[in-house]
Amino acid sequence: MAASDRTPRILLDTEYCLTLIRTRPAHLEAAFERFMPGDIGLSSLTVAALQERAQKSRYPEGNRRALEQFLLPLVIADFDTAAAAVLGRIAAGLPPQNLTSDSHTLLLAAHALSLDAVLMTPYPERYAHVSGLRVNSGPGAALTLTPQSAAQPKPRRHSEPAGSIYAFGSHDITLDLLGDRLHARHPGLTLVTAHVGSLGGLMALQQRQAHLAGCHLLDEESGEYNVSYVKRLLAEAGIPTVLMGFVTRVQGLLVRRGNPKEIRTLADLTRDDVVYVNRQVGAGTRVLLDHHLRRANIAPRAIHGYAREESSHLSVATAVAGGVADCGLGIQAAAHTHGLDFVPLFEERFDLVIPREYAIGPLLAPLLSMLRNPPADLLQRVNALGGYGTERMGEVLAEV
Repeated sequence: MAASDRTPRILLDTEYCLTLIRTRPAHLEAAFERFMPGDIGLSSLTVAALQERAQKSRYPEGNRRALEQFLLPLVIADFDTAAAAVLGRIAAGLPPQNLTSDSHTLLLAAHALSLDAVLMTPYPERYAHVSGLRVNSGPGAALTLTPQSAAQPKPRRHSEPAGSIYAFGSHDITLDLLGDRLHARHPGLTLVTAHVGSLGGLMALQQRQAHLAGCHLLDEESGEYNVSYVKRLLAEAGIPTVLMGFVTRVQGLLVRRGNPKEIRTLADLTRDDVVYVNRQVGAGTRVLLDHHLRRANIAPRAIHGYAREESSHLSVATAVAGGVADCGLGIQAAAHTHGLDFVPLFEERFDLVIPREYAIGPLLAPLLSMLRNPPADLLQRVNALGGYGTERMGEVLAEV
């Protein structure tokens, strides 16, 4: 991936990338060559989605190598708090039950708007309802950069059920397990998740475009998780909030099987032979890392790969498993899913932040009931992942 100080003028969406990777159309490759380095980029969310597809494909090794080659000339733009704020503004006029079922589409639209970039996509109708977004898709689209206008296709109607619960914020595999169990018990309910980092999740709640957020932000001064951030971002904005316990989890270094470079501590990250892969700014894991680096007097610039960012634990694991990096900070479950070894370092709280209006409303009532009295099979599946504790699941930890 090309490093550049430029802000991309063009952002390729996930489907557009898949089209390029599969077909390599000569006319588009020639068109792209007319742009300066740094003009064409991808959202970190798209990179994570492409890595997941490669990992789950029939030929993961070959597809990972093809993806790495595809990414080399492109700039990767981090989905940061500015993009999260735009995401909130997009959905501000839409009740959650009317939002598109494809949350990835909204996230990419928000990212393109925050960068003032043209979004390249083979399906412009998916984005036609996003005001102000510039979209292009035709054979000469890379050259014309035409703004979205009334001539674009009309928005596609979605048949999403009214019982969609939107959970934006930090990534954790246990949220997927919770969503599966909730839908099995209540078929009319669906937990829709978007991995935008803990801080991005709180911003989404502030903009009233999600029902809850997964959060694990450490306050360095107090040593407490989440409360101070919720006070600043939500309580001071007039949004009373319930902080509910979900899981505790172990964070540590994800390393290749057998730990061939014998990476054991954060100090090892400064070695010349170690390449690290980081989480994005605003992610709780990034906050945790930076806190412990400061405590250990380790400068980020001393870590080779500190600037390389991924948007989820699974994408960090994919980077390590694919040989792009030697290690990254993440959860034990992500190591296990990718056949990696795990060096435990820290234990943390992963809470659910819920605005009070939703905590006492009917939509979330079945979900909250399940958290207060978790089914045995849900607890078994969570514990089987390794590195999790469920003792405080469903407990109200604070009302802010």
